[in-house]
Amino acid sequence: MPLNGWGTMNSKVFARALQFQLFAWLGTIVNLGVLWLLKGVLNVPLVAAGAAAIETAIIHNFTWCYFVTWKDRVDRTVKDYFLRLVRYNLVTASIDFVVNLGTLWALATFAGVHYLLANLLGMLAGPLFKFLANEFLIFKRG
Repeated sequence: MPLNGWGTMNSKVFARALQFQLFAWLGTIVNLGVLWLLKGVLNVPLVAAGAAAIETAIIHNFTWCYFVTWKDRVDRTVKDYFLRLVRYNLVTASIDFVVNLGTLWALATFAGVHYLLANLLGMLAGPLFKFLANEFLIFKRG
């Protein structure tokens, strides 16, 4: 039997972490698709294409977090959605733009790694930090 609900709490956090990671991987597909379209098809400069791909994936992932992963902690109003989106964007974008965009640029520019692979490697860094930021900052308990 769980002591003071600790086992139940851990299972909820674990379930949230799994959902968060699933939606993050869907966001990875969104990110790579937007990057391929902008850079590979439309020949948009790499950093601009990478930034647009990251932002598109951020909005995608936030929407899943808001309506599924942390749905029990939100008000489901337009105001709440956009206020949390701004906070989520600031926190997640800070992590993504530093880690993901920095890795993409460095690997593609200095190591000759294909831009899609460099981008994927950049996205592998930081999921734990983003989950913790969401759990304790963006969707913290009231």
